[in-house]
Amino acid sequence: MARDSVAQVRTIVLDWHQDHFVEFPWRTSKNPYHSLVGGFCTQQTQMSRALETHTRWLNAFPTVADLAAAETSQVIRVWGKTGYPRRAVHLQQAAQQCVERFGGQIPSELEDLLSLPGVGPFTAEIVRCFGFGLEVITTDTNIVRIFGRIFQGDLQPIKDTGKDTIKQLSAQFVALGHTNLINPALMDFGAAVCTGRPKCESCPVSHICKAVTKFRSGQVPKPQRRNKVYAGSDREWRGKILEILRQYSRPVSEKKIKKILNLESEEQTERLLAGLEKDLLISREKHLVRLG
Repeated sequence: MARDSVAQVRTIVLDWHQDHFVEFPWRTSKNPYHSLVGGFCTQQTQMSRALETHTRWLNAFPTVADLAAAETSQVIRVWGKTGYPRRAVHLQQAAQQCVERFGGQIPSELEDLLSLPGVGPFTAEIVRCFGFGLEVITTDTNIVRIFGRIFQGDLQPIKDTGKDTIKQLSAQFVALGHTNLINPALMDFGAAVCTGRPKCESCPVSHICKAVTKFRSGQVPKPQRRNKVYAGSDREWRGKILEILRQYSRPVSEKKIKKILNLESEEQTERLLAGLEKDLLISREKHLVRLG
């Protein structure tokens, strides 16, 4: 992992990005709150959907204070069908803590950010890099994939490349400066070129990539994880329950929810509602259910 190799990769990827720049507002607004919302929106979500949610969210809650003071039911409604709605609740809780603990401001210190509900290392790095302009690398799955393949020759870096190695490489990129430029370039390069099944034939870094010969010989990465079946899962039913509640301004009876969805039993209905209640997505009183 020589410094000149890192510098070479950096130069090539930045040159590539000049012709493949993708605009995302949380990268360019230099607003910590916008970056925090962007970090939440992009967790396990396609960028196109994350962009829609980000725009809708900031229209509804322009500031940290607006979000902190909002009704949780409205927060869930605005999040809509983005998926994993607990993120919406956690994002509001994070805003409330910013109001209570940090004077209504998003903190810049890593430990402070990680203390907020729903904020992990990736989201914290998004805020620190794009919101505050600090020199850090936002090591999302795309960047881990690039680092592990080019410098280590690992086909599935998420599973095979050590965390210490990723940290060392990140530090070398940070040392070269201007991470506000290389961060989005690496992220977009991983999303467009060094994908799960990489496009080695069109990759401008292939001549120095340690994994390219493996791919060209026909080797393929082992699946990162088994995809869970969504159809018929509790996650699908939970989403359908929230969709029903979003359609009504008044509470809906448990019996009506069971009837609309044609759920199998009272036990299934109770399990789903109890899980949503535990996650603070719904509340219940006298067998009536409401959002938040």
